[in-house]
Amino acid sequence: MKNLLYRARTTPVPLVLFVAFLCVFNLMAFQGPLLEYALTVSDFSKSHGYVQIASLQIVQVTLLAASLFLFATISVLAMRVLAILLNSCNAAALYFMTMFSIDIDRSMIANFFNTDFREASELWHPSSLLFLLGLGLLPATFICLLRVSAPKRLWRMAYAICATGILTLWLAVTSYTFLWYDQHATQMGSKVLPWSYIVNTARHFNSAAMNGRKQILLPNATFIHDSPVQKEIVILVIGEALRADHLNLLGYNRDTNPFTKNLGIIAFPIGESCATNTIGSTACILTHEGRTASSRTNFETLPSYLTRHGVETIFRSNNSGPPPVNVDTYQTAENLFNACSGQTCPDKVRDGALNLGLRELLEGTVSNRVFVTIHQSGSHGPAYYSKYPDDFEFFTPVCKTVQIANCSQQELINAYDNTIRYTDSLLADLISQLDKIPNSNSVLIFVADHGQSLGEGGYYLHGAPMAFAPPEQTRVPFLVWMSDGFKSERGLSSSAILRPETYPHDFPFHSVMGAFGLTSKIYKPEFDIFNPTGGAK
Repeated sequence: MKNLLYRARTTPVPLVLFVAFLCVFNLMAFQGPLLEYALTVSDFSKSHGYVQIASLQIVQVTLLAASLFLFATISVLAMRVLAILLNSCNAAALYFMTMFSIDIDRSMIANFFNTDFREASELWHPSSLLFLLGLGLLPATFICLLRVSAPKRLWRMAYAICATGILTLWLAVTSYTFLWYDQHATQMGSKVLPWSYIVNTARHFNSAAMNGRKQILLPNATFIHDSPVQKEIVILVIGEALRADHLNLLGYNRDTNPFTKNLGIIAFPIGESCATNTIGSTACILTHEGRTASSRTNFETLPSYLTRHGVETIFRSNNSGPPPVNVDTYQTAENLFNACSGQTCPDKVRDGALNLGLRELLEGTVSNRVFVTIHQSGSHGPAYYSKYPDDFEFFTPVCKTVQIANCSQQELINAYDNTIRYTDSLLADLISQLDKIPNSNSVLIFVADHGQSLGEGGYYLHGAPMAFAPPEQTRVPFLVWMSDGFKSERGLSSSAILRPETYPHDFPFHSVMGAFGLTSKIYKPEFDIFNPTGGAK
């Protein structure tokens, strides 16, 4: 050991070799949990399974190499500090991942920053020394002692650019594996060191900043009627990735709406979403700004606004992305699934869990005004086949892989259309539950956040910039159901509320206000579908 340390201090090591050593050591020492998971979800009966595993290693090597070379352009010392810091953090992270079977995701990072010294001390065990000394301190010692022969800064920058170029080229060549990464992003992203804690630490602080941002309160509102005679219930269902041209209610030639087609659902003309991603679209849907809303809007959201005015608010979610909401009851699909007991419980966490026990909850509310937001996972890809129970596999054969580019387009469409039938059944169930609540007037509004590409023009999924997003990703449905009591009280009919052309995301906020008879300075009657004198601008 003494001789090895002496040689490390006296024999210069080329920068490229030094960085290569660090990258290889990172792969050999810290990628066990990642590979253990990745090997179980790769299909080695086909060549792309081997490419997926190889890609995990190549991406890590080139990304770490580019980062180290980039710091080396500042100074070799800066690169050493970065290498020691990452190596030490990797050793600690691997200890926790191995000993406690945890993943370094955003919630775990939040736990880390909210743990005090007493709680943290309880997690350490003498076995941690094997990780911290063997994989942390010892390599850090060699990193400190090794003499590095570094070329001029221009060459160091060239190395960083070269590593980045190799990474970019590899990603371009293996782009067909992206859907596999997308399906397993949550699991793999929490296991890849050092990027799991780097990325999720950034996500944690960004989320904290977003959720903690001070909301701009909207002007106070007043109700037209102080106390409704009947309980008023409004449900806003935010669908996910549901494109309008695949709804039978809007002229699609397949029976994707068998459960609601005879329930009096009113289908508005197909309109344009404000964004092709959930964060941007839900900001438009839940704020008074509508299509002009920023994804980072600071304005008070619809649920929060109603809560502040005494409406009892319930938010049920099987998704993520909405701006901050302040509600009386917040429930996730997983919470509802875990609390379910009996034969009517779903077999796994799907959107169906969001409907569980809603009627009983609504009947038991204290307020005579109740607003429910249901945020579905809907038709989010690429694993469409997993979004619905087996008995909803109506259109066959279906694409049963996340490598959707390898499926025929008909298989892909079949799987996607099955997700719509399942969503349709859930809307029918919600209407049935509302119909059974005595002494109530109710409304259900459904709007999708964005559409979905199914291979048209080479596009899949969603998220294309709005400037050139294909219509499959932007054209969304807007559906409304009204109880007989609500229609009678308001003197409304289907023809009275229809608009000739819609931007669907402009309507929910002001229509919900209109349904509750709530007015204020920010209320826009032209975007209230229950205002017969209104009209879209």
